[in-house]
Amino acid sequence: MEEKEFSALVDSLEGYAREHPGAYKLRVAMLAALGYVFLIGTVLVVLLVVGVGLYYGRLNWLVIKLLLLPLGLALIVVRSLWVKFEVPEGYELRYEDAPRLFDLAKSIREATNGPRLHKVLLTDEFNAGLAQHPRLGVFGWHENYLVVGLPLLRALSPDEVRAVISHEFGHLSGRHGVFSAWIYRVRQTWAQVLQNMRAEERFGSGIFEKFFNWYSPYFAAYSYVLARAKEYEADRTSVQLCGKENAARALVKSNLIGKALGEEFWPTFFDGAGAHPEPPKETFSEMLAALRKPIAPDKAELWLSQVLSETRSYEDTHPSPVARLEAFGYPNIRSTEDLRPFVTADDRSGDQYFLKSVPAEFVASTNRAWRENVMHAWRERYNFVIEANKGLAALEEKEKTQELTLEDRWERARFLRGTQGSAAVVPLLKEILAAAPDHANANYNLGEALLEQGDEAGIRHIEVAMEKEAHAIPAGCELIYNFLTSRKRGDEAERYRRCVSDYYREIELAQQERSNISRKDTFKHHELAPEVVRDLRDQLRTFENLGTAYLVQKVCQHFPQDPAYVLGVTCAKKWYRWHSKAHDVKLVEQLADQLTFPGFTYVIALEEGYKPLRKVFGRVERSEIYRAN
Repeated sequence: MEEKEFSALVDSLEGYAREHPGAYKLRVAMLAALGYVFLIGTVLVVLLVVGVGLYYGRLNWLVIKLLLLPLGLALIVVRSLWVKFEVPEGYELRYEDAPRLFDLAKSIREATNGPRLHKVLLTDEFNAGLAQHPRLGVFGWHENYLVVGLPLLRALSPDEVRAVISHEFGHLSGRHGVFSAWIYRVRQTWAQVLQNMRAEERFGSGIFEKFFNWYSPYFAAYSYVLARAKEYEADRTSVQLCGKENAARALVKSNLIGKALGEEFWPTFFDGAGAHPEPPKETFSEMLAALRKPIAPDKAELWLSQVLSETRSYEDTHPSPVARLEAFGYPNIRSTEDLRPFVTADDRSGDQYFLKSVPAEFVASTNRAWRENVMHAWRERYNFVIEANKGLAALEEKEKTQELTLEDRWERARFLRGTQGSAAVVPLLKEILAAAPDHANANYNLGEALLEQGDEAGIRHIEVAMEKEAHAIPAGCELIYNFLTSRKRGDEAERYRRCVSDYYREIELAQQERSNISRKDTFKHHELAPEVVRDLRDQLRTFENLGTAYLVQKVCQHFPQDPAYVLGVTCAKKWYRWHSKAHDVKLVEQLADQLTFPGFTYVIALEEGYKPLRKVFGRVERSEIYRAN
């Protein structure tokens, strides 16, 4: 189902759900049950066929092998119905650690008729939520967790924290919450069933794939409307219990702080990598301290205008921030210029009020984990700065005796951009584009620099870069989208949001296309340089169990500019060793893990189902790149 069809179906269902809420929920329940009927019915039919075969047939190896095929399919279905739900992780709080937080949760639970809590966990995320862990999978028996992030407690006031937790309890209030949670688990079940079918590629799995290709979009549309309605219902719970002012401030501040972290804290944090080889030991603590710093009024105004211009795709069940604020009771929020009601500072932080003290061991362990998580990026930045300084010095020396090539000038621009920022490199980028107007990287970086300066001419440069390099689309469209939304030009910005959605759909299709190899595919010469093939051949010589290796390129419809290579191999036959499938599997795993490939490469053993590809690959020019002596 295409996005236009899906969106049209969702729009019609939203109207139907408003006018006939009971009938709509019945339809959702029946559609969910249809999936179970299909799966369980298939298992019963398989068991019936096997039973009849055993009763009337004569047992021999052929009959047993034929009966094992449908039984294997039934086993996948049964296993898939047991959905795995991860147990929430975090630092478990006791009542004496946070009595006000426990009391708050109890009062909200009673007000919403919500589920009984079993544990309260503290995490390092800027988030809060109620998590249910069904100990018996689809059969329930839930263990309920209140999961609260210390960053959220640090950033918001006690009243705003109360509004957030009320919203989370609103998701699971009363009987409606039980129904919604069941639908959520059903969605996960179908996703896991289809994933297992595709991974196993068992006999008959195509039947399931055809069914779910028809069924999944319809169930997704019906359940999407329910999930979106539950978001609004959770917001109403928050407003009723805490007031629209606190609910609005919590929503706005959360979005603004997310912007502040992404655009100010983390860039400033990694600037330190230019001078120090190791990141600070208290990364998490530094971020917590930054959360209490007030946001400059001009930044708050800019970021809020971006937040209010955001739209939501049909892949996200959350309403847009502006839609939620309008539902809170702020119908004129799109045109408001007074931000004070939404960004008023509170001297008290949630963690000061709700926690007797911040657990020292939790902060210490989180600091260690965060330091380890940023270590790779930090060292990459540190090494880049060293490389950039050396490179700039070398280019300066070279320029004294000869004219710099276009590649040299781009290298200088790249180094300057990475160490001194976008403004410093604008003149050099313009110089490069005067000589090479279609230079993708120069266009992108100049466009980004101009947009940062408020110059709309940057949009055209980024569009040129995206035309030349498709993988620049997500970041490029985000830059343009943010620029336009900050100027309240949401209708123009929407085109770029859709462009990103189209790109990721194309990526998904490209991944599916590259993850399956069959005789129906078209293959051609790999088109690699001779030195690249020699390097790969030298690597292959180190595998003593390798017999032959063919390298071809699969002709792809999606992102054809990105080569998809296929390495087909056979095991070396030894007179003293019986060849088995296990040898093929082991060889393929070794090659996939240890070889350095020139790009995306799918490794297969040319045996069993892939054996006919030996002739197919053999007909491709210069495909055989290795044969054991």
